[in-house]
Amino acid sequence: MAVISMRIVFLLTSLCLLVLLGNDQLAAINGSAISATTNQQAAQTTPRVSPEFQPEVSQLASTGLKLKEAVEASLDGAAHHLAAIFQREKPKAPNEAFELRILEGDGQTAKTIFRRADFFFSFALTGQPNQLNATDINGDGLKEIIVQSSSGGNCWSCNPTEIYQVRNRKVELIAAAPVQKFADLNADGIQELLVTDARWESYDDLSHAASPGAVMVYAWRRGKYVYGSRDFALFYKTEADRLRASVEAARAEITAAEYSDELYVGCALSLAITYAHAGDPDRALKELETLLNSNWKSAVQSKHRATILEDFRKGDSAKKIREMKYGDPLM
Repeated sequence: MAVISMRIVFLLTSLCLLVLLGNDQLAAINGSAISATTNQQAAQTTPRVSPEFQPEVSQLASTGLKLKEAVEASLDGAAHHLAAIFQREKPKAPNEAFELRILEGDGQTAKTIFRRADFFFSFALTGQPNQLNATDINGDGLKEIIVQSSSGGNCWSCNPTEIYQVRNRKVELIAAAPVQKFADLNADGIQELLVTDARWESYDDLSHAASPGAVMVYAWRRGKYVYGSRDFALFYKTEADRLRASVEAARAEITAAEYSDELYVGCALSLAITYAHAGDPDRALKELETLLNSNWKSAVQSKHRATILEDFRKGDSAKKIREMKYGDPLM
């Protein structure tokens, strides 16, 4: 029975966690990643690069840096650039295994204009990297470099997406966050960032599978990504409807066992936090009170929920659901 219950929890989790917004994620972005075309080739073949970059890549290889993934694009509308992930043959520490570099070429030669040596980057067992793309996400007509790194572990912020732009030979990090999806929510041709709100991860001893999760929307405004969730009412209505269904599904699993309601509690919290991001923290608390004051089947469950409600009324969580300010920059 315990095995069956765990399977049910993990199946229901896919309904509950907003962060699981689809499998397209970065793959939906039109980038031109230069990589091997099959899993076997990806594991064994060095990516092809244009002749102007080859001497620099060869020189780096002689120092123990092997090219693993690369994408070429003009990032400033003038020069030719290569964004690349290099793997160090003999790293001295886990965060030295990979290196992110951006090279700039003039048609004949190239040199590194940006280097980040403490870069986490994970490869699946097939040898395929996470993602490395070049695409225009903010509608300015110039491509940005999008790369998903990984520090490992089972957490929502272990795989941050980083976005770089190049202007006048200067490389700038314009976003670094656990982006779950890029989406043009208002059909203006500019991608919004759907960012995981991990502030309640493993909240109040809930298991990771049952931890409340919600999504924050960051929009490109005046040259940077800023918190603008309340501008996307239709998106949040859809997410609230989805979460309400997951609450009902989790309710059916509650028994008198002490922790049998943790998925229900986690989904209820996710729904409340979603209303807060939609710009209605008062409704968030009201919904939470309604859900947590019902559907409990033991005194232990009731007491646990009372503690959570007090936190959302007057504790740290009460501050959190109101601390996100409209227009706050992502970075």
